[in-house]
Amino acid sequence: MTLVDRDVAVQAAVRALGATEGTVLYVDRSVREPGTVTLGPESHQVDRPSLVAFRDAMPGTNWMHACTYALLGVDGELLLTVDSDRPPAFGRLPDTWVVAADPDGLADLTPH
Repeated sequence: MTLVDRDVAVQAAVRALGATEGTVLYVDRSVREPGTVTLGPESHQVDRPSLVAFRDAMPGTNWMHACTYALLGVDGELLLTVDSDRPPAFGRLPDTWVVAADPDGLADLTPH
């Protein structure tokens, strides 16, 4: 597994999706290699290394609720977004996920 630097992943996610009040933006530092990438309920084919970001639109509430996945080039280019109603994992996210933007201090899926 290849991990990008935390700051690189955070900057890519924020550059692509920005920080939005009342939401939390997470990004996975684990690089997805070309092939099939799962974004919520959907699978997509990608032809280059990429990162996955996830915006929780209702942090602190029970699932299922609105959220958005984004597939990013490792350079931060926004490749596509997918609306969903479920997190990447129920409970805490794996250790490779970090908070990219949390304007209101609501992050509850990763340690701060």
